[in-house]
Amino acid sequence: MIKVDPRKLLGPAIALIVFVFAIRLLIQKASQIPREEFVGGLTSIEPVYLLISALLIVLNYGLLTCYDLLALRYVCRVLPLRRVALVSFLGYSLGNNLGTLIAAAPIRYRFYHRWGLTHTQIVALISVLGLTFWSGVCVLGGISLTLAPVELPAQYALPFGTRTLGILLLSITGIYGLVCLFWHKPWPIGKLRLRPPSVGLASVQASVSAVDLLISATALYLVMPGDAMVPFSVVLAAFLVAIVVSLVSQVPGGYGVLELILLHLLEDSVGPRVAASVLIFRILYYVLPLFFGMIVLVAHEIYSGAQEARTDAKIEKNRSQETPRPDNPDPPFIDAS
Repeated sequence: MIKVDPRKLLGPAIALIVFVFAIRLLIQKASQIPREEFVGGLTSIEPVYLLISALLIVLNYGLLTCYDLLALRYVCRVLPLRRVALVSFLGYSLGNNLGTLIAAAPIRYRFYHRWGLTHTQIVALISVLGLTFWSGVCVLGGISLTLAPVELPAQYALPFGTRTLGILLLSITGIYGLVCLFWHKPWPIGKLRLRPPSVGLASVQASVSAVDLLISATALYLVMPGDAMVPFSVVLAAFLVAIVVSLVSQVPGGYGVLELILLHLLEDSVGPRVAASVLIFRILYYVLPLFFGMIVLVAHEIYSGAQEARTDAKIEKNRSQETPRPDNPDPPFIDAS
C-alpha cells in the first residue's frame, strides 16, 4: 500500500480552493458587465495596436531564452542556443498555462538531463530561474512605484502608500546586491547548497526580468479599449500585482486569479470594457503560445523518435554485415604429401 504524505497534498489543495474561489468571483464579476460594454471593448481596439501587442509578445518569448542562458551560466554549463531556445519556449509556453510543477520543471528536467546536466545542476538551474524573475519584480516594481505611485482601489488599500512599497522593494534589491557582493558562502536550501550569484550576473538577471515584465505590461496596455485614458503606470502596477498574486496562489496559469485582479484594479480607471482587454491578453500571451508550444513539443518528439530509430537501424545493419568470428577456429589445413 502506497503511503502519501498529507503535507504534499496541502499545496495542490490550497491552489484548488483558490482557483474555485477566484472562478466564482470572476463569474460574478463578469455577470455584472453588460454585453454591449464587452462587445464595445472588443471592437474599440485598433487592429494596429493588436498587431503590435502580438509582436511584443513574440519578442517577449524570445527574450525569455535569456532566463535559461543566465541559469546555465550559473551552473557553469554551455549548450547550443537552438537547444536552450527550444527548452525555454516549451517550458514557458506550457508552464505559464499548466504550472511550474506540472509542465515547466518536468520539461526542463527531461531535456537538460538528456543533454548531460546532473540532477543537482537542474534543480539549481530552476531555482535561479525563479530568482531571476523575482529580482526583476523588485527592481521594476520599486522604480515604477517610487517614481509614479498609483492609488489603489479602496478595497485594496494598503496601510502605507504605494511609494513606500516601491521604496521597500528597492531596499530589498539593495540588500540582495550587498549579499551578492560580500556573501560568498553557500546557502543550504533543502539538500542544495547554492552560492549567491556574482554582482554582474545578478545585475543582468534583474535587468532581463525587468525588461520581460515591461514588455508584457506594454502588450496589455496596447489592448486597452480605444477610448480608455488610463496611464501606463496604472496598468504596469496592476499587471505586476496580478502576476505576483497569481504565482503565489499556485493556480496553474493563474486562471481566474489573474483576470480577477486585473478587473478589480483597472475597472475604476478603464471601466467595464477592461474585461475584453483582459480576455484578449489571456489569448495572446497564454493560449496561443500554449497551442504552438504543444505543436513544437509533439513535432520534436516525433523527429527525435525518428532519429533514434534510424540510428538504431544503422547500428543493427552494421552488426549484421560484420563477418562472424568462430570462438574455436579450426587449425589451418596442412598438406603433408
